Amino acid sequence: MNPQEIQVSSPSPFRRRRFVAPHRRRSPLLLLAQPFLTALLLVGVPVAGGAWVVTSPRFLLSNIVVSGTSRVQPAEVGEALRPLRGKHLLLVSLADVEGRLSENRWIEGANLRKRMPNSLVVEVEERQPVMLLRRDEGLFYVDRSGTVIDLYDPAREADLLLLSIAPGARLEVEPALAVAAELELVAPDWASGLSEVEVLGGDDFRLFTAALPYPVLVSLGGVGRQVRKFREVMPEVARRYDRVAAVDLRFSRQIVIQPAAEPRNQEG
Repeated sequence: MNPQEIQVSSPSPFRRRRFVAPHRRRSPLLLLAQPFLTALLLVGVPVAGGAWVVTSPRFLLSNIVVSGTSRVQPAEVGEALRPLRGKHLLLVSLADVEGRLSENRWIEGANLRKRMPNSLVVEVEERQPVMLLRRDEGLFYVDRSGTVIDLYDPAREADLLLLSIAPGARLEVEPALAVAAELELVAPDWASGLSEVEVLGGDDFRLFTAALPYPVLVSLGGVGRQVRKFREVMPEVARRYDRVAAVDLRFSRQIVIQPAAEPRNQEG
């Protein structure tokens, strides 16, 4: 029999046996505590943080920052919001702030925002007067929307047109300004001396200007045509009438001259 050689490979000195980690059995107590710990992290921590925010005196309103004022004094805004000082900033209602500010007629609106931890920022939007409304009680500032703002203060600027309302007519600010603008286009010399616009009702207005010794009645949208037509006949009007009470330019085919009444002779 021929002998057979059997080669047995010896283990390589560079090969290691595969490591198998031993299986450790988890503690039943840890298995029960894990859901509780997870819930504590997800719910408990935010709740505790929220409770701290709500109860901490650090978040009480103590600072009111006011901007955008020229006619309204920042102190007036601070006084209007004084009852809100000391309240928690997160619990301060911005609707309540707006309501308190709206009591001041000069304040049309405000941009509000809370600035943590204890400040309220108020950017005031003031009403802009465009005319002085003449009433029996005096003169009042009025804006384009027809909102009567406040009693006229001589200490403020007074370079505003007077606006008066004839009996039975409504307050019309925008149309009155439009009529004044029409006059500026066709007769700048008349417009520079314009002092008062009286609303007669509808689209009719009476204009008082230092350029004429009498008022003229015009209609919105036709001031240019009406004034140009009257200028052509002004020399003839001056020749025929010594004194004129008013001139009505509202008609398309005629100009109505109202002579001034002659003063009665007084017996001595």
